[in-house]
Amino acid sequence: MNINSRNISIIYLFLYISLLLGFYFNEDFALGYKSDYLIYRKLLFEKDFLHSFLNFKFTGIPAPIHLVLLSFLEKISFNEIFTRLIVLHLSLLIPFFLYLSLKVKYKFEANDIKILLPTIIFFSPYFRSASIWAGNENIALIFLSISLYFFLKYEKTEKKKLSFIILNTLFLALAAYIRPYYSLFGIYFFIRYYFDLNISYKLLFYIFINILLSFPAIYYILVVNVDFLGPFLFMGENNVLLDFTLSAFVNQFSIIFTILFFYSIPFMLLNIRQNFQISNFKVENYVFSIIFLFLLIFYFDYNFPYGGGIFFKLSNLIFENNYLFYIFSLISLNAFILIFYSSIKGKDTIFDLVLLLTLFLLEIDGVIYHETYDPLLYFIFFLLMKNKIYLNFTKKLTNKKFILLIFFSISFFALSFVNSIFNQAEMQRQINFILQNYPNITSSNH
Repeated sequence: MNINSRNISIIYLFLYISLLLGFYFNEDFALGYKSDYLIYRKLLFEKDFLHSFLNFKFTGIPAPIHLVLLSFLEKISFNEIFTRLIVLHLSLLIPFFLYLSLKVKYKFEANDIKILLPTIIFFSPYFRSASIWAGNENIALIFLSISLYFFLKYEKTEKKKLSFIILNTLFLALAAYIRPYYSLFGIYFFIRYYFDLNISYKLLFYIFINILLSFPAIYYILVVNVDFLGPFLFMGENNVLLDFTLSAFVNQFSIIFTILFFYSIPFMLLNIRQNFQISNFKVENYVFSIIFLFLLIFYFDYNFPYGGGIFFKLSNLIFENNYLFYIFSLISLNAFILIFYSSIKGKDTIFDLVLLLTLFLLEIDGVIYHETYDPLLYFIFFLLMKNKIYLNFTKKLTNKKFILLIFFSISFFALSFVNSIFNQAEMQRQINFILQNYPNITSSNH
C-alpha cells in the first residue's frame, strides 16, 4: 500500500464525508441512539439552569454534565441540527487523539501505515451513531482518549512529569462524570503509578487529586441524594432487584469474554500456528474448560431482551438457543488462557490482567452492551496492552495486518447495517413509546 500525505488526506476526507452522509440520512445502525437522543432533548436544562444542575435527580444516564454540554450548545447554535453537527465534529477528536497516542507510543514516521489505524474508528457503528445523535458515549470517550494520551506521555518520559499525571487524572474524571464506569480505569492507572513511583510525593499528590475531583460525585450522592446505582440495581420489565448470584457472575464472565475475543480475532489470526496449537494446551485448559462448561449449562441465564454481545445474539438468532454461544465462550476462555497464563509472572502481564479485570467490571450491572467496548477496545489493544500478540500486531503493523483489521471492521459495520434494517419496526416502537411516556419528564428537573 502506497502511503503518502495525499492518499492519507483523501482517505480521511472520504471517511469524514461518509459521516456527514450518515448525518443527512439519520443513520443509526447501532440502534437505540436516536431514541436516547429524544430523552436527552426532554431533559435539557432550559430554564433556571443553575438550580436544575445543582438539584438534578434523574437516576439514569445521561449524566448531568452531558446535559449541561447539550444545553450550552443549544443556546449558542439556536438550532437542534447545528447542535448535533457540533457534537459530530467534536467526535472527530476520538480518532485524532488515537493518532496522537499511537505516535507517542510507537514514534512512527509520516509514511508509516500506523497513521491509518484511526480509520477503523469510522467503521464502528457505535461511534458513528453516537456522533450523529449526540451520544454521551462519544463525549466521554473524547475525554478518556485525552486521558490515555497524557498517560502515554507520562510513560514515555524519563522524569515521569507530575503535570502528565494531573492531566491524565483530570480528563479521566471528566470522562467518568459522563460515563461513571470509566472511573474504574483509575484502578489500572493507580497500579501503574504505584509500580513506577512507589510511595512518593507524586503518588500522594495523585491520590489527593483523585479525592478532590470526587467531590462533585459526593455532592450529588450525599446532598442531592441522587441514586446513581438505582438504574443498575433495578432492571427488567418488573423492575426487579438484581442480586449478584452465581448465575449473574457466569452471565457477565462468559458474555464479556466472547466480546473481548471477538475484537481480538484480527490480532489472534496471524498467531494461530504459534500460540493456538493443540500441543500448547495444558492440563489447566481442560480443567477450566470442564468447570466453565458446567457453569454455562447449569447457571447461564441471560434473559434480557437487549445486550448480550454478538455471539449470544447470533446463537439465538440462528439456532434459537445458547449452544453456539457456549462453544464460543469455551473458545474465548481457552484463547485468553493461552495468551496470558504462560507469562503471568511478568509485571506487564499483571498490568494486562488488571486491565482485563477493569473491562469486566465496566458492566457490573449485569446488562452487557456491545457499545460499552466499541470502539474503546481498540484504544486498549493498541495503546495499553503489553501482551506480545497485541503489542507486536501494532508495533510491527504491515499492509497484510492492516487490511485484515479493516476487513474485520467493515464486516461488523455491514452486519450492523443489516441488523438495523430488520429491526426498524422495533426501534420505531421504542421511539413512539418515549414520545408517549415522557411528556412531562422535564417538569421534575427544572
